[in-house]
Amino acid sequence: MARSAIITLILSFIAVVAYLGYRTFIATPNIQSLEIIEPRQSLGMLPEFSLTDLTGDARSIQSWPENALVINFWATWCAPCLREIPLLKEFQNQNNDYPLQVIGIAIDKFEAVENFATEMDFNYPILVGESDAMNAAGSFGVEFFALPFTVFSDTSGRILGVHTGEILSEDLQHFKEVLSDLETGAIDLETARALLASTPQN
Repeated sequence: MARSAIITLILSFIAVVAYLGYRTFIATPNIQSLEIIEPRQSLGMLPEFSLTDLTGDARSIQSWPENALVINFWATWCAPCLREIPLLKEFQNQNNDYPLQVIGIAIDKFEAVENFATEMDFNYPILVGESDAMNAAGSFGVEFFALPFTVFSDTSGRILGVHTGEILSEDLQHFKEVLSDLETGAIDLETARALLASTPQN
């Protein structure tokens, strides 16, 4: 009877740890599904946090003022994350003359990301962290469980939306169209957020 109770307690503890894993730095390379619930709070401004870039220096997420941001959380062991990277590189190339910056945040070991980046030849900044990067993900007001996910902001640092799961070309194009309409005054902030929360039309 005592043994059964101990086993039950252990299984309960494991379940709780799995649910709160992003808070306690126990992420493993086996977490490759995409599960993020809706934001807990209404979308606001970009939070303040700093992570290490590939040169080993601390870089703030506020380092790109007056740029709209596409903040992509990923890892070297996450297959859907890796499929996104060529699309994000292409999107950055297409918008080099526009105040728009893609930023990759790797929830991974620095050495693994550094080696991967040598082969991938990123054309956008990469920030790296493990528990710190997971905390950064949580600072956007979402319950973060797995990768990938992407945050969109406008040129004023206002969060416009979060994209759960693997991002596609049509999602990036949808964001650019909504952002352009917002910047020209064709739509207001709440409309932009509502549009980004909807599925882009093909």
